[in-house]
Amino acid sequence: MAEHRSEHIVYGNPLQPVRVLHEFRNERVAGEWHYHHELELIAIVRGEFSIYTKDKVFHLSAGDVAIIGSFEPHHSFKEEGVMEYIVLQFDIFKFLGQDMVPYMKYFTEAGRLYSKLNSVFAANPEVKNQVFAHIHEIAAEYTRRQKGYEIAIHSLICRIILVLLRNDASFPPDAENDGQRAKLVPVLDYIEKNISGRIDMKEAAQMMNLDYFYFGKVFKRIMGKTFIEHVNSRRIANAELILLTRDVSVLETASLVGMPNMTNFYKIFHKYNKCSPKEFRKRLLCTVKS
Repeated sequence: MAEHRSEHIVYGNPLQPVRVLHEFRNERVAGEWHYHHELELIAIVRGEFSIYTKDKVFHLSAGDVAIIGSFEPHHSFKEEGVMEYIVLQFDIFKFLGQDMVPYMKYFTEAGRLYSKLNSVFAANPEVKNQVFAHIHEIAAEYTRRQKGYEIAIHSLICRIILVLLRNDASFPPDAENDGQRAKLVPVLDYIEKNISGRIDMKEAAQMMNLDYFYFGKVFKRIMGKTFIEHVNSRRIANAELILLTRDVSVLETASLVGMPNMTNFYKIFHKYNKCSPKEFRKRLLCTVKS
């Protein structure tokens, strides 16, 4: 197993956090588990392609679109045969401005599995066709690079974001919590930056200038889970990444995600995955075809 399969994305234009690849492949492709910071959309023009995530396998053919989230482990596979596809990778957080505060939770909730949005494409062919067309337009703009192409690409990506937002029923509008939701962003950032070490709920409460107990109630109301539940879910998500992309022991994995108590680590890991860390690694690595 490779030491660390975190894919570093190099942007074609350093001023715009976007990469577009228009690929033609004939050979058999068997990718390894990896992840990247950027959101990724894949549009299949010709041929067939399979994408594996932690929870599901997506079998794609001409006209299909798939989305993979930031830091979401995945790998791909295709048999020999002609295939043409477009890959769009971009840093979604660079596209969020102050006017996006009402939708902050939708885009910034740590651990959100964007691959679940593929159900939107399956349920609504019109949405899939819209996103497919936008990706095709982005690829054309990226290739031609005519004057103002950066504006065109930014606009098209925003259209894709809007289409997904309006057609994903799992995140309904909630204007009541908008203000508090924006205030939670520093707390969520604090959790992510300290995910491998000590995370203090009292310190998090101070960031929002709230009493410890009241902060706990506010956090649960906004996030739908307690502070501890959220921290544990993020630690386990990181553990899953490490188990799939790094050649380290389960003991070291637990330490790297800030859960050195092995009994506690196994208990919480099993709660989220219904199996042990070793079983999780074995089951998912077996999906990688040689």
